Amino acid sequence: MTQPDLSSLTVGVLGGTGPQGRGLAYRWAVAGLPVVIGSRDAERADKAAAELAERSGSDLPRGADNAACAAAADVVLVAVPYDGHAALLEPLRDPLAGKIVIDCVNALAFDSRGPAALAVPEGSAAQQAESLLPESRVTAAFHHVSAVLLDDPAVSSV
Repeated sequence: MTQPDLSSLTVGVLGGTGPQGRGLAYRWAVAGLPVVIGSRDAERADKAAAELAERSGSDLPRGADNAACAAAADVVLVAVPYDGHAALLEPLRDPLAGKIVIDCVNALAFDSRGPAALAVPEGSAAQQAESLLPESRVTAAFHHVSAVLLDDPAVSSV
């Protein structure tokens, strides 16, 4: 089976300044893919992209606010805390239409006792994304991948 050439695809990471998004963006940048780091704050995204470029040795990462990230990317990863999931995706319905959206959000709350599962009316965060983005191709992945390992350059394979 021939592997598809993904080198021309731009990957957008909504929540790219957080641990999971930053780790996955790092791996994609090291693999040579253009990456757009999305954030509510474009300046914060630019800073994260500059750090990613330096760490990965790639000149391909760039930062943008979430709307510009969604518009610029061919494939978009959603890596935000669940409590901001729906509020992030609702206004991005149009720029994400027709695109592959990979949701790695776990519906969890955190307190001093640790994580706790949250009930999601749609069933899961990815199913919520699917209901909010009816014109996108939504899938779920990377829920169990360690952000710490993804972000560690000494770890060659995760």
